Amino acid sequence: MVVISHWIACFWSFLALCQAKTFGPGLGTQANWISYWYNSNYVAGGINPIGWENDIDRYGLSLFWAIQSLTSIGYGNVSPVTTAEYYFGNILMLISGIFWAFVIGHLVSIVEFINKHHVQYKIRMEEANDMLSTFSPQSSSDGEFDIGDSRIIRRRIRRYITSQYEKSRPARNDFSNTVTLDDAYPALGTLSLELKKLSSLHLIRHYLEMVPYLSSKFLSPEEQSRIAFSSKILEFAEGEAFAKHPVYGRGIIFVTKGCCISKKSTKLRNSIGFNNCDKPIGGDDVLVEDEFMAGESYRLHFISFSQCVFIPRGVVIEILAEN
Repeated sequence: MVVISHWIACFWSFLALCQAKTFGPGLGTQANWISYWYNSNYVAGGINPIGWENDIDRYGLSLFWAIQSLTSIGYGNVSPVTTAEYYFGNILMLISGIFWAFVIGHLVSIVEFINKHHVQYKIRMEEANDMLSTFSPQSSSDGEFDIGDSRIIRRRIRRYITSQYEKSRPARNDFSNTVTLDDAYPALGTLSLELKKLSSLHLIRHYLEMVPYLSSKFLSPEEQSRIAFSSKILEFAEGEAFAKHPVYGRGIIFVTKGCCISKKSTKLRNSIGFNNCDKPIGGDDVLVEDEFMAGESYRLHFISFSQCVFIPRGVVIEILAEN
């Protein structure tokens, strides 16, 4: 926004120069936006855009017009006079209108995305209320078949819809940069359970094959799909560190975007390595029980924005115990 305003201000001043052929005293005698402003708004001791030496005042006045045009404020004290200035002003207003429509549209989309679960809940509850309004006023039995009190059935249906809404809300935890595959790939939520498992496997299988005991050599597609479906997507900003997930504990990490420096400390030695997308992190340690990891620590330091696939240790141990 600042850079765009700067270049518009520079071109607005340049337009006056092209018409008057000078920034000197002749600028105030030729038809242009500066002479119009000077004759109607200039106050002695105030800003003076006329004169080669007054380039700062001239730029400030141009920048003032550029910002008020971009923000659609339009005080009216600086306005076009010549044909070229009017055409430039028209083009700028059209571009500004498109820009703000784009910004407002995206803000509305963000708000809609944030509230999508609540909106879906309200729609389902309204649909249920329409259905419940057609129920018989009160029914306890119909011949030999007991259909129950309609008032109790209404309450049960509303409680069920509310409980489904609570379950579908995104989980909140202390590690807010953690999302499930469903959140990372919304299309998964529209698929059947079988297609969801297959899609999850195709998304994560490349990383599973990097870990020998999770590869297709030892695990069936069904077992791999269960691990893939339980995987999480983590995002880290530059300078962040990671040792253990506060909810899922230890696990295997694959850096899919960005890079990090891993530091492993043991009782005997310390080791430092550079990690990117070519190998898993923590693949060996995940097989070791927590009590045997007391004297060791594993810490990742991210040196750029990074995205990682995280497989919780609990899921790995559960699948291997069944295998």
